[in-house]
Amino acid sequence: MQEIEFLNPVILPAQMLEERVWHNGLCSGCRACIAVCLADSLVYDHEANHPLQVNPCVDCKACLVACPRLSENIERTSSSDIIGPYLKIINARSKKSSSRQQNGGAASALLAAALDEELVDCALVMGLDRWSQEPHPRVIRDSSDLEKTAGSKYTKNDILESVKELIRDPQVKNIALVGTPCSVQAVGLLRQSDNEYAAKLASKVRFLMGLFCFEAFDQQAITKMERAIGQPSWRIDKMSAGEGKMTVVLRNGSVQTIPLPLLAEFIKPGCVACTDFTAKLSDISLGGIGSAPGMTSTIVRTPEGMGLFKIAEEMGYIETWDGVEVEEIEKVGKIKVRKHKASTTPP
Repeated sequence: MQEIEFLNPVILPAQMLEERVWHNGLCSGCRACIAVCLADSLVYDHEANHPLQVNPCVDCKACLVACPRLSENIERTSSSDIIGPYLKIINARSKKSSSRQQNGGAASALLAAALDEELVDCALVMGLDRWSQEPHPRVIRDSSDLEKTAGSKYTKNDILESVKELIRDPQVKNIALVGTPCSVQAVGLLRQSDNEYAAKLASKVRFLMGLFCFEAFDQQAITKMERAIGQPSWRIDKMSAGEGKMTVVLRNGSVQTIPLPLLAEFIKPGCVACTDFTAKLSDISLGGIGSAPGMTSTIVRTPEGMGLFKIAEEMGYIETWDGVEVEEIEKVGKIKVRKHKASTTPP
């Protein structure tokens, strides 16, 4: 792939990101720039909601390749097709039940197959502090630990920052990574690049699994939810967003709902620049929209994704049904496109 040409010799890459992405409220918070930075120049500023440069930049340009919010990269990753390229669309669910599984638990089942067959050395997923409901990246090396990370998380997407240490670990050759569309876009861009520093990260990701995502929230949304349901965060067992509401299942099994407009003020600023609902650059995309009850809508996109899917089937880890309502996925995806394009169009 021909690289993007950033010709201004005066502006270093970190300065370009600052001027064109961070200061314009476009940063997705994916941390891809931090993950690929050769010189450890960048750290994430949680108050500012974007990275900051703390060490000199060595001008390797890997961060420019990785950023899904630079206009050049948006042109490379965006399309009017909501579903994106695929080999197969099917309902799938894990044959192992878990109370915290989301929409059938197909993601956990696929990761378990990859780990148990030693197709990967580890899986990188979002874990959760079940006291505060704050997500955090977690490296899984044993499939028995996957159940602890099951369920959707809506307030963080910083999965890629943890890749940095895995890149430097000579014992880790292959990773299965699960992320939201912005993280998937970043890895997809790195996979297409011939930048030598970007390639170090991309070469480690054997399986890239993307999650359907409409938008994410600031962690302060949890405080709002506590007030709305009249319960502390530690009583929440799992959450699910859809059909205009956040459905909260408590530890005692009771269910409460919160209208999503009540959480609108906490939507992450960078989400308005994203029009990808189905994580189109992944190997396999997964989500609850369009699926049969208790199942996961599974979009297998690449030969690598199909290989993992078939292995999971042959191992008896997943079961499948036809009948995904593709038009429902497209409907929600189009709503996201309209909403976010309207948010970023100048008056």
